[in-house]
Amino acid sequence: MLINEPAIILNLLSIALMGLLLATLLLASVWPLMTRHIAQFSAATQKKLLWLFVAAPWGVSIICVSVFLPSLFHGANSSWLGQLAHWHHPYVFYLESWHAATLLMFMLGIAYVLTSKGLNAARHLHALDSLTHLSMGSSGSRTREKARRWEIGRDIVVLESKTPSAFAAGLSNPKCYVTTGLIEQVSETELDIILDHERAHIKHRDIRKKLLFALCASLYPRPVARRLNRAFSMAAEQLADAVVSDSHCKLDIAQTLVKAARIQRVFTGSQTGHGNPLVVNYFIADDVDLRVRALVTPQAFRTFPWISCLSIMALTAILSAVGVDTLHHLIEAFFSH
Repeated sequence: MLINEPAIILNLLSIALMGLLLATLLLASVWPLMTRHIAQFSAATQKKLLWLFVAAPWGVSIICVSVFLPSLFHGANSSWLGQLAHWHHPYVFYLESWHAATLLMFMLGIAYVLTSKGLNAARHLHALDSLTHLSMGSSGSRTREKARRWEIGRDIVVLESKTPSAFAAGLSNPKCYVTTGLIEQVSETELDIILDHERAHIKHRDIRKKLLFALCASLYPRPVARRLNRAFSMAAEQLADAVVSDSHCKLDIAQTLVKAARIQRVFTGSQTGHGNPLVVNYFIADDVDLRVRALVTPQAFRTFPWISCLSIMALTAILSAVGVDTLHHLIEAFFSH
């Protein structure tokens, strides 16, 4: 058993964790409604909404802690919310209680997610580095000849492979990668479009943002997290296409997308099967139809829904704060502190 300052800190962490989990469940239930309306916003607004969605549970957990603070330091709170959110044993924390078990399980879960995703990313990047050295070593003269013929810049790594593919990869020093299998089947203009698209990903730091977003989204149930990652990736692809449209015709970009997708279909699993999607941005990795439609038939989008977002955040924070106290008393009706 811990008392005084250590107990208060651990009780605050318990409150934050319960608020975090309750907010996650509430927002996960809102996700189906969000998917029906998110297409009404531009790709840039979609990314902001998705970031807000995955960051909201953490913000709500902080709000829950601030709501419970008066009851921890001053006993009963006279405010209406304080009466609903009261922690009745602030100065005592039992190490054998369900509070401690929940905190331990959450910490172990975070450690597992960080370790597994970190190791997967490290293995993929190591394999990519080995592939680069092997390609340049075994058939470097042929690769360099193709690179000179197409006047590919130094920020591009040409891989000797029959599989047509182009992608941006790397965390600390990201680069654009393109295979000779793709170079041989596209025109010079099409190759410029593809490479400019990958450069846009690097300029926007999409690879690191994609990994960070996936870490935040892993708090949600797996089906929801998978859809969140897919929506974020699609928004990033559309934004990269928009950057390329500043220097190339949108119809040419759309035709290049369709052609690259058709070329890749003849290679089983060539879309995303050769890399970790968390640390790679493939030129053809998401729904090509949606990207082509966004390029060919641009539409008027709604502005950022500030009122709706603030209303949902406020309601989620209130329900989570009230739910923490309710869940706390409900569990302690069956278990000790």
